[in-house]
Amino acid sequence: MAISIELKSYQEKILERLLGEFSILNETEISEFTPRSTMICSKCGCVHFVKNGTHKQRQRYKCKNCLNTQFSDINTALYNLKLKSKWVDFVFIMLDKEQPKSCRKISELLEINIKTSHHWRHKFLTAISEVKELNILQEVELDEVYFPFCVKGRIGKEKYDVWYKENDYRNIESELRKEEKIKESEHHQTILLCSHNRNNDFDFQPIKIQKKGIVSEADLKRVCKIELKKKTVITDSEPSMNAFIKTFTDVNHQKFKSSDIKQGILKEANTHNNNINNTIMRLKKWLRNFNGVSTKYLNLYLKWFRFENSFSISEIKPLIATTLNDKMTYCNYRNIFSNYTKFMYV
Repeated sequence: MAISIELKSYQEKILERLLGEFSILNETEISEFTPRSTMICSKCGCVHFVKNGTHKQRQRYKCKNCLNTQFSDINTALYNLKLKSKWVDFVFIMLDKEQPKSCRKISELLEINIKTSHHWRHKFLTAISEVKELNILQEVELDEVYFPFCVKGRIGKEKYDVWYKENDYRNIESELRKEEKIKESEHHQTILLCSHNRNNDFDFQPIKIQKKGIVSEADLKRVCKIELKKKTVITDSEPSMNAFIKTFTDVNHQKFKSSDIKQGILKEANTHNNNINNTIMRLKKWLRNFNGVSTKYLNLYLKWFRFENSFSISEIKPLIATTLNDKMTYCNYRNIFSNYTKFMYV
């Protein structure tokens, strides 16, 4: 299962530009990233195992408590993957900052099916989505960000119900699919809360999907998870945002009028949200590489953009270890559709 030492042409270009000093990774065995010490029983949660034979040259383990048997990679990004030896190669391609690769391009480079590259991409994005929390030092900018509601790609079977009558049956659109069509035809917007710490780091939290208008104070209170006490918070003068900030104590709230910013008027030099505006401008340019992103996966792509913005070479090996050892990746990946369904009806 070792990764080939001899590099392919596309690997040489990526490694020369980004990862030259870590080419040793191509000699690393996947097994070293999934040690037995990190295993958790999928049935009872026990962490004590003994070896229990092999299956197709892979070591199996037995739980000492409930006698359940499993592999060391259960519920990780590698779970149920048949081409595990190509995962590190895949991560190298995903870390190419110069231009994000489409699923079709990745499938051509790794010689895998385009559906496989689609699944791998979203498993990888699920694994890195919570790698690092936003660190707020003293100041933070808050603002709502709007993206058009989008249903891109093949309409999956989960969006249809089976209708039976005597010996006849057919697929009919589910309530979710009908709701998608309504939101698409009425040009609804996906609204997110953007937080920027003015130290080149930011994060996004999905709020809701609606046709027009501003979000409520309750919506902001529901999604904002960052600690604002004893911080300086910079926002616009939107009423619901002001009401939300007032619920915190010991907060230095600085606000401005968006119309003043557009005219170049600044009452105080640091009272603006130009960092968020610059981030959104770069984000929309970056998203053009994908010819649109489905709202279903939008939050994962925003996490990917944030990671690329703060990515450093020294984090490569720990990152690969994280994607392979995170025991919630597979479960979170399987929950993408259910989370999207809940978000549709917020």
